Amino acid sequence: IYQAGYPEFVVSSAYDSAAGSLALTIKQVQVDTSASDTANVRFTTPQVFQGPLSIRVGTARGDVRKRVLLTAREQVIHITGVASPPTMVVFDEPNAWLKTLTFEQPTPWLTTQLNRDADLWNQSWVIEQLGRRRGDSLALAALARATRSADYYRTRAEAAIALRGFPEEGAVPPLEAAARDTSATVREAAVLALGTIGGERAQSLVRAAWSKDSSYQVRASALGMLVRLDSAGAREAILSGLHTPSYRDVIQQAAIEAAGQTADSAVVAGLEKILGEQRLAALTLAAMARRGDTRALSALVRHRDDKRPWVRRWVLDAIERELEKET
Repeated sequence: IYQAGYPEFVVSSAYDSAAGSLALTIKQVQVDTSASDTANVRFTTPQVFQGPLSIRVGTARGDVRKRVLLTAREQVIHITGVASPPTMVVFDEPNAWLKTLTFEQPTPWLTTQLNRDADLWNQSWVIEQLGRRRGDSLALAALARATRSADYYRTRAEAAIALRGFPEEGAVPPLEAAARDTSATVREAAVLALGTIGGERAQSLVRAAWSKDSSYQVRASALGMLVRLDSAGAREAILSGLHTPSYRDVIQQAAIEAAGQTADSAVVAGLEKILGEQRLAALTLAAMARRGDTRALSALVRHRDDKRPWVRRWVLDAIERELEKET
């Protein structure tokens, strides 16, 4: 009970149509790398985690479920009664084990599981696997469907993020739908994915999210993506964001960070105007000055003797952190 770690499973499968049996080879590959703590106590990671585990095999003729007992570092489990080829294999169906899982499966198995398995961890695991198959049209279709229609908003958001690695022509349409989702979490995920994919349509959707979305967080993320998509045309959005009020100043912070990512010295005046509002503005000006922006350096120098003591402190700290360390 009082040991450390968790099992790291590596699973492979083999279907025997003649015997109507599915064999799963289950390996536990966790390695004990823990060290003693300050009290010289060391908790070891077991070579073998033992306990019951549930497996669900989907077929065209119905599902087969089996509960097995794990007892060895490597063992083969035979699941009989699988009368037709599997359509999915769910390892640890109720997600009862804290674990990592490596289980290479055909894409059709994964898409079926994403449609049928209600467990949220399992759905997240499947989305991660599908997201790696960027040249697979079936994986793209499954993620697009989940982005549009999964019951749980975080599942829709995870599917949207997974689409960012797929070709623009297939990924942008479901992300456009996600950008109109009722959940701000999903809309933000769509904006982040669109900003990664790029292209004219993605840029248009991100710009619309910045201008019109009702969520401060979505607008903040959209502003950051605008700089990535169109750094030359982001000046107006950055200057607007520097003076846009929002909960916990998320939009202003995003605008300051965006300003620091551009080589546009025109944003310096905007940053200088808010020096008294956020320490991050001084740090950003100092970072720009370190890269050779003379207007940013002049702005900092002007405010070393600012009448507001906190601004003087922020400016001097920024100069010390970003400029004096170079000398």
